[in-house]
Amino acid sequence: MRRLLRPHPGQPAEHQAGAYFLTSENEQKKKKMPSNKAIKTNAAILKAAREIVRTEGIDRLSMDRVAQKAGLSKGAVMYHFTTKRALQAALLEEYAEHMDSELHRHEAMFEGAPLEKLMAGYIEWFCSFARDNHGWSAVGVQLLGQQARDPELIKPVSDWYDRIYARLDKLPARQRTRFLTALMALEGLFFVHKFGVGHLGAERTQDILKFIAEATGTETTERRPEPQDDSGAADADLPAGARDSG
Repeated sequence: MRRLLRPHPGQPAEHQAGAYFLTSENEQKKKKMPSNKAIKTNAAILKAAREIVRTEGIDRLSMDRVAQKAGLSKGAVMYHFTTKRALQAALLEEYAEHMDSELHRHEAMFEGAPLEKLMAGYIEWFCSFARDNHGWSAVGVQLLGQQARDPELIKPVSDWYDRIYARLDKLPARQRTRFLTALMALEGLFFVHKFGVGHLGAERTQDILKFIAEATGTETTERRPEPQDDSGAADADLPAGARDSG
């Protein structure tokens, strides 16, 4: 419902030229905030699309296939994502958000200065990723491999890396170079694992992680207190973040 608001005599002359319409508060809220049903449908579409990419490959991604996988009509899918490109863009945004969430989650496991926690968290993130990445490895390979030449689509991921680089830019030049080199080494480990090439094995991987921790001075970064079990006892001699990297 719209309310007709008439000019008030005390308003400036330019506002008294005539009456004007104002959308009611409830209608404005409806326009600004999607309903719970819309949010759930959007999430279901992205989940179905991600699963198709993971198990069948990005070449199999289509509006028809997503609708079938999500148990929705094609019209419902296209209401949320008008084109396949829009759907791919949403998947890449989701992937960048996942990367950000995982890094912050692993950083939060450690005490210390922000950049110490960054490197220790990055190492621990790789260890966790290598154990079980819950299918995100295949999703990343498909999305990034297909869209690498499209700067617009890949922008959420590029922006994520730029934010990491910006954090390291605060360091003195020599230390910054050391941290960037360590970061690129870790990215190499992620790459090898994602693409399943050049398998290093547990011993070589742990040696590399130890070297990275020592080179960045994060081998003594302390973990936040958490419940311990006996399964980690054998790894007590490894640096922070270099456990269970097999």
